[in-house]
Amino acid sequence: MKFGYTLENFDMNLERDLLIETAKIAEKAGFESLWTVDHIMQSDEKGLTIYGNTTTALYNNIAEPLTTIAFLAGHTNKIKFGVSTLVLPIRNPIIVAKQLATLDYLTNGRIVMTFGAGWNESEFGFLGENYKKRGSKLRECLQIIRALWNGETSFEGNYYQFQNVCFQPLRPELSKLPLIVAGTSDYMIETAIVYGDGLHPAGASGQEIKQIIAPYQDRLNGRDFYLSVHVDIYRDTNLEKLVNDYEENGIHRVIFDLSRGDIKPEERIEFLERLSDYVRNF
Repeated sequence: MKFGYTLENFDMNLERDLLIETAKIAEKAGFESLWTVDHIMQSDEKGLTIYGNTTTALYNNIAEPLTTIAFLAGHTNKIKFGVSTLVLPIRNPIIVAKQLATLDYLTNGRIVMTFGAGWNESEFGFLGENYKKRGSKLRECLQIIRALWNGETSFEGNYYQFQNVCFQPLRPELSKLPLIVAGTSDYMIETAIVYGDGLHPAGASGQEIKQIIAPYQDRLNGRDFYLSVHVDIYRDTNLEKLVNDYEENGIHRVIFDLSRGDIKPEERIEFLERLSDYVRNF
């Protein structure tokens, strides 16, 4: 099993030096990967309680996730970086494929990724995208990314078309990077199986994930299908019980997130050290 940690590229913990310190602690501890979260622009609405009695507008103050990854990769040496979860339908997939291929090339393979359809309808509107078509566009976006990473030079889809193009630099190893799809609905599971290589049901237990996948086992035909989960951590979380549940049910990666629990911002580094001890000794 691999362990990831969620970097807070948002809210009051969005501080340059703190991000660098967190990335270095996680790398030294042996975490496999660090993860940012994704939003571009949302309505300025208050009322989401994150910790204690503090009320804030979650993700109103957020750094763009891929730019953050690029910055922090330069301050680390071997730890991998990803986004949990990158919302593809609000982006041009050709540009995303190029951004990730460039990061993969310059970091020598330190990119991992999960992709999703998105949930914030107003954000789609701000960016000029059709919220109702996000599912079909996600599927085409995944096809485009895989095609370009496989070295294909032409593509004909409903949203995008290109012929006889060049797409370099491109490490051959990138073609093997799993395209992991976030979600738990039948549509998203179908998307993960047909257009991706894995599923990312955030917040689900190991037993729940096993139950979600069970009806589709025949469709997988024994091929590699990666399971990862993004899970909130609280003060009283029993890490051993939590991780054992995931391990017993075949989860490949657990991404710890302290931002939505009851751990105060000033306590995050201290708690990260506790998580680091667990990861070192796992």
